[in-house]
Amino acid sequence: MNLREATVDDWPTIAAFFLTTPLESGTSFVLDRRPDFGALPTLRGSFRTFLAEQDGRLAGTVTALCRDARDGDRAILVGEIIDLRVALWARGGRATFLLLKATHQAFLAAGVHWVICLIGDQNRATIPLVARRAGFPEMAPLGSFASVHYMVWRVPSLLCSSRAHVRRATAADAAVVQELAAEVLVSERLAPAQSMPWPDPSERYRAWIATDPRGSPIGLLMVWDSEPVRRLRIHRYRKVDFPLRCASRLGAWARMVAALPAPGGVLGLWASCAVVVREQDPKVLRGLVGVALREAFAAGKCVLQLNLHAQDPLRSQLPRFPRSTYHSTLFGCPIPDNPCSLSSALALYHADIAHV
Repeated sequence: MNLREATVDDWPTIAAFFLTTPLESGTSFVLDRRPDFGALPTLRGSFRTFLAEQDGRLAGTVTALCRDARDGDRAILVGEIIDLRVALWARGGRATFLLLKATHQAFLAAGVHWVICLIGDQNRATIPLVARRAGFPEMAPLGSFASVHYMVWRVPSLLCSSRAHVRRATAADAAVVQELAAEVLVSERLAPAQSMPWPDPSERYRAWIATDPRGSPIGLLMVWDSEPVRRLRIHRYRKVDFPLRCASRLGAWARMVAALPAPGGVLGLWASCAVVVREQDPKVLRGLVGVALREAFAAGKCVLQLNLHAQDPLRSQLPRFPRSTYHSTLFGCPIPDNPCSLSSALALYHADIAHV
């Protein structure tokens, strides 16, 4: 089996390979990264992608992403293992070992301080990969996350009402958006060193601000539209989602709900980058979610994904609109070859679920 570093000329081949290697999160899906496979990791940092090949066939691929981060008040470099895929016929062989070894060497060459990997709790086949392998120390679980998928529907204005006024953020709100978003990042270890992108010239990000009767900001919801750099194509739904799919069809018939796609179709999705409610007021949260759902419906999306720490108190305050929840765990470890003797009182770790 041969291992080599990918080039831009390999992007079409890797993107096609992704369409044949589904991910499991209960629901089975593939990531459609055509036409530019490298566009997604470019948004987050520098990266190197490696390919394992055997007899002219692509056996597997992985990407070593390096990004600037902060641990408390210190600047560090974090390495993320992303986009690991191994063909079914190559599993159990040397492909995974070789890919992880190349990733480990890339991280050592870059001088990263931490290595992390986000794994969906239903994707159990990849759990052994975080054990001590290919030179990596054993990765420990750092935190659990919940991705709440709301079915997009035309929420009546009455259900969005609260004591707060919710409005779409504009370029003039840059300082307010960044101030509110920073409240999330400063509470997390390994969070990106850069501030949230606002205003966003690509128009992929949308944000809504909640203000109290005096006009003071008390809440923020920022989401990212992954198209055209990444599309989620459904491979197979999980059985427990059958009632939700039936409700989706009935709602679409009444022109009140965005219908979930059939297998093979694209799940139009807005994913949250920041959810902030300063006083933990459930009515403020309900107002933010309701307005976002209405705008997502108008934009033709199917799902609004809210990404939260599993222990975030906001989870219990979420509105009871039709939804399903998926869980993931962040694994990680410091790199002994490049020790980073940082101490931090922060208990939460950052996971950029929106951009995986």
